Amino acid sequence: MHAFSRDMVDLYELAEQAGYLAFPGAALALLKRWIGFDGAVLGLGEAGRDPRTGLLITQAHVHQREEHILQAYGAVSGRDPVTQAFLSGLDRPLSVDCQALYRRRGQVLPEMDAFSRRYDLRHLLLFGDRPDQHSPGRWLVLYRGEARGFQREDVEHLHAAWHHLSRAISLHRRALLNRQDSALAKRAAALVNMQGGIESADAPFLALLQREWRDFCGHQLPDAPLARLQLCQAYRGQKIELRAELQEGLWRCEAHELSAVSLLTPAEQAVARRFAAGLSHKQIARELGVAPNTVRSQISRTYAKLQVHDKAALAQRLMESRHAIA
Repeated sequence: MHAFSRDMVDLYELAEQAGYLAFPGAALALLKRWIGFDGAVLGLGEAGRDPRTGLLITQAHVHQREEHILQAYGAVSGRDPVTQAFLSGLDRPLSVDCQALYRRRGQVLPEMDAFSRRYDLRHLLLFGDRPDQHSPGRWLVLYRGEARGFQREDVEHLHAAWHHLSRAISLHRRALLNRQDSALAKRAAALVNMQGGIESADAPFLALLQREWRDFCGHQLPDAPLARLQLCQAYRGQKIELRAELQEGLWRCEAHELSAVSLLTPAEQAVARRFAAGLSHKQIARELGVAPNTVRSQISRTYAKLQVHDKAALAQRLMESRHAIA
């Protein structure tokens, strides 16, 4: 039971991280650890208005069967008692011996028999959520081409896994949508509890903290920013700034990379901009009313803070900073 639960957790992690094309195959690979099958279709569809049309498949992933099985099935699904059972609603997975069902004496279904033979469907195991007026149906059908049918434990495993799989599919679609949102893609936020534990975090948030603290563990806010948060203050480090707002007992914390300009004091900014623009030490000193040696010292500190070594690199960093702010 523990191993099964672990695989269901992995399924939800897949929902958050996997791409659209990769998710179905990876999800079926997890399920295959518990149910042996040599083919499958994970599908989405609606009931046809005319009962003879059966199931209208709107989207499906075919696993280890020819892709045109979908088109071929669409032509015969209205005469398939398995489809009718699904559209009527299943309380538990339906295990079917295709040969016995489609050749049953007195009820021979030649089209379904030919279909099952063509695609090597000796046994199938079906479960899912039937379509209704609010949402399309979603189902999983597992195939075996061998004589050995699905057993009771296979039925139980699919029954237990289906609710997780259906929910994971919905979460996966939502995650895909979020990835297309440019604002969300750039967001670097986290929910942090009162003890500094990171309850949930965007990947950019974790990456920024890793830049500031190389030994950052990924699940606990470092002591320095935690202390500032507890005082309701922002934290400014060497490379990032953290700001937080308390909401229902959790801090909603956002991380921002410090721009080049923000690392400098106002006096250093004034000198750096003029020096990058081509003014000499003496010209800057006269314009700002300070000694040339002061200008030299401020430029040296600026080089160290921005990790640059010449005027061209300094100008580039300042330009990048302006673009980041814009």
